[in-house]
Parts: sequence; structure tokens; C-alpha cells
Amino acid sequence: MPKIKSELAESQEPVEGQTYKIVAVEEIKTSVQGFSGYRVVLEPEKRKEGDQTKYATMLWARDVAGRFSKLGSFIAAFKQVLTDEDAMNTDNWVGHIIRIVSWQPRKREIRVVS
Repeated sequence: MPKIKSELAESQEPVEGQTYKIVAVEEIKTSVQGFSGYRVVLEPEKRKEGDQTKYATMLWARDVAGRFSKLGSFIAAFKQVLTDEDAMNTDNWVGHIIRIVSWQPRKREIRVVS
């Protein structure tokens, strides 16, 4: 009988309508197919007592990102508060508070709160 060679992710996607602090952005390259992306690690601004849920999302790198894709929504939001050049540097995202306005496929939107 074949065995599954996968493990469950330790974190879950952010939730629409919630506010998070970006605590880290890690550049990732998958081992099998060599896809590149950025793992954005988030901490809820207001966490319920006893809640240990870890939040993160993957932004897959591409030459052109749609405005309402995951990557495009982050770039567009940060271009509202930073210079174009600074918005493209993920180091500048860390420490900012974001609100997930919409997190539906092809309809992603975030807002930088501070």
C-alpha cells in the first residue's frame, strides 16, 4: 500500500475581516519543482485567550501579478503607503498592521492600517 509523503501545514490562511501584524516574510523555493515565493507570517492583532493558531500565506512569485491575486494585493496595498521601490522590498512590510478586506480567489484585497 502506498504511503503519503506529505505533512499537514502548521499554519492557516488569514481570515477575511481580521487585522494582523506582519511578523516575518520568508523567501521560499520549493524543492520539487523550484517554484519561488514569499511566506508571509502573520500575528492576529487581537488574539482570543488560549488561541494558538499560526497564520501565514504564500505569495507565489511571478513576472506580472494581478491586482487581486495574493501577491498583487500585498504589492498594491503597500504602494499606497510606501514608495514604489520600498513597497517591492518585503523587509519593509515587517511590523506593519494589515486588514484583510477580501480574501476570496481572484478577489483579494488588503489594506495597510499602520
